[in-house]
Amino acid sequence: MEPHIPCAELFMRLGDEDVLILDCRSPAHWGRLEVHIPGALRMTPSEVAQHLTMLPDDELIVVCGCDLDEETAARVCRLLLLRGRNAVCLQGGIETWMAEGFPVESHLADTASALQR
Repeated sequence: MEPHIPCAELFMRLGDEDVLILDCRSPAHWGRLEVHIPGALRMTPSEVAQHLTMLPDDELIVVCGCDLDEETAARVCRLLLLRGRNAVCLQGGIETWMAEGFPVESHLADTASALQR
C-alpha cells in the first residue's frame, strides 16, 4: 500500500520548496473539474513514466488524483517509489481537498492569461 498524506498536512506545506505536487488526473477529469491545487504540476501517468528522470529525487512528491481515479494515482506513486523518489498519494485526491475547503486555482484562468501574453 502506498503512503498517503492528509490534505491538512499538504496545506501546511504549500509553498515549501521541498514539496512537488503532481496532478495526475485523467484528461477527462482534468477537463470536467477545472481547478487544481495551487502550484501543482500537471502530468499524465504516461508523462510521469516518460519523463521520470526530470522529476526531483530530493523532494517529497505528492501525487494528486481523484477518488474516482485513485488507482491511477496509486500506480504513479508506486512507480515513483520504485524509481527511488520520495512519493505519497494525497488522501482522497482533489475532491477531498475541495470538500475540506482548501484553496484551488482555475485551469481556465491559467489558459486565459497565457493566451493574453
